[in-house]
Amino acid sequence: MKNIKLNIQNNTDNHYQISKKKIKIWIHRIIKKKCEITIRIVNILEIKQLNYTYRKQNKPTNILSFPFESIPHIKSQFIGDLIICLEIIKKESQSQQKTIEEHLAHIIIHGTLHLLGYTHDNIYNTKIMQYIEIKNMIKLGYKNPYLPLKY
Repeated sequence: MKNIKLNIQNNTDNHYQISKKKIKIWIHRIIKKKCEITIRIVNILEIKQLNYTYRKQNKPTNILSFPFESIPHIKSQFIGDLIICLEIIKKESQSQQKTIEEHLAHIIIHGTLHLLGYTHDNIYNTKIMQYIEIKNMIKLGYKNPYLPLKY
């Protein structure tokens, strides 16, 4: 996992210990090449504001992905930013009867796929994205995050 440079910014009072090593393992399941990603942990208010500003959805969400658009003739290993709301991750973990780690692994894999251009804007793309997520979650030793499947 030396090929992944991870910058973590915590902009909250939440001091949940996120293992940088585990996050790198999760990301490495999706990205094999050398890369750099920033993960910013924010509160519900900030993620709601970002969700409205960039997606015109006036509600909080668990993660937002901002892929980096490379500049021609400038080499960069920066892939993009993942903005995560741990408050929401914790609530969803409880309601879905998952550990925080398991849900966070899924959300980071999901967000990383978005950084690479995957979407779930239609049933076909949703199935592709979910297949990749499920396969990698199982290989990491976690359960299928979509049981029961909902399309």
